[in-house]
Amino acid sequence: LQFGRAEIHQATEAFVADGTNYPAGSFVIFVAQPYRPYVLNMLGEREYPAGVPFRLEDNASHALPIQMGVTFSQIDEPFDASLELLSGVPHPGVMASPSTPYLVLDARENAAYAVAIALLEQNADVFRSTGTVAGDGFEVPTGSFIVSNTPQVQDALPELLEQWHASVHALADMNSVESVELRLPRIGLYQSFTPNGNMDEGWTRFVLDDFGIPFTTLYNEDVRSNLSANYDVIVFADENPAVIRTGLPEPGTFRYPSERGAFPPEYQGGIGDEGIEAIRNFVGEGGILVALDNAGPLFASELELPAQNVLSGLPESEFFVPTSLLNIRVDNQSPIGYGMPGESAILFFRSVAYSTRLPTTGAWDRQVVASYPPDNVLRRGWMMGEDHLARRAAVVDAGYLDGRVILIGFRTQHRGQTHGTYKFLFNALLYPDRG
Repeated sequence: LQFGRAEIHQATEAFVADGTNYPAGSFVIFVAQPYRPYVLNMLGEREYPAGVPFRLEDNASHALPIQMGVTFSQIDEPFDASLELLSGVPHPGVMASPSTPYLVLDARENAAYAVAIALLEQNADVFRSTGTVAGDGFEVPTGSFIVSNTPQVQDALPELLEQWHASVHALADMNSVESVELRLPRIGLYQSFTPNGNMDEGWTRFVLDDFGIPFTTLYNEDVRSNLSANYDVIVFADENPAVIRTGLPEPGTFRYPSERGAFPPEYQGGIGDEGIEAIRNFVGEGGILVALDNAGPLFASELELPAQNVLSGLPESEFFVPTSLLNIRVDNQSPIGYGMPGESAILFFRSVAYSTRLPTTGAWDRQVVASYPPDNVLRRGWMMGEDHLARRAAVVDAGYLDGRVILIGFRTQHRGQTHGTYKFLFNALLYPDRG
């Protein structure tokens, strides 16, 4: 909001507005300001047009705080508060004493992941808690990062905090903290040769670059190689399953190209059966496969996961969601849910939802990390056919032999805007029990 030149005030004392207590430090944005239209566009309600449902050019609803996981309220009546106009974005910027043995980064902050990755790149000792961490004046949730406060870390951290504005807490010892040591993951991101390009793969690259997360782009031949020798995590962005497998969507579907031979042979095709088998071997040998949105059902089917897309084949007369914000419930004690609130919202854009079952073989296990509630699924926007989503899984963590398959049934990083659900992807990259 401040980047868009909106005027923002911060409370210097606690206050009451519309019967609700707000603590000191809360932000207040007056609508009576020069950038009123911008503020209302970013924060206000959008009403879906009444009548017959139709597909919009873009979102049926856009709410920046909901997409970024920020709690906010609209206050329609005057209230008294002690406020000061901000000239910049405030941030903790607090460094612990060099004598502090350990530093703690709060998993609820996306910035903590960027700092942890940067420190791992510098060979720092970084751990992930498997329970809550409490110290002098703080308590952070399961999945938070603990860093050995070496001279190397003391040199690197001030610049990182200036860049990322992450909170840092001092921890005297780790004797009572359950944790797993992390190492820098070797990440591969698949890029297809589809004639129309894959926008979601581009946005995935943008988010990884934006947070300083190193990765390698994988093409069809790379996927068909010995993945375990070079990668710990493979990510497939949202994409038509047929494109991933063959390089082209099914004839007659959206954006099916009229000229199959428009590109040289080396830029045609998909990963094929050989690529599917390579992925199976990669996961079985301990790798982590992350499949976003429509990429997930391909691997759920081909790898025979105990999960399937319940929305497949449903006509729009039965189920229709024109890009809206939907409620989910999150198991934040699960490694993929670390740092997330128990209730959150996702952006649903031609997305998928899973039904899961108990595995029929000992090779598989499965855990539902996030699911849609039994009712009131819609948060903002419009939807028809809510029953098809009620109680269905939005995020599934499936174990196969020594590896994992993470099915995220929506674009967790949609257009670089949905900061509130980035952690599903980040947690998959930093899965704590990888050997």
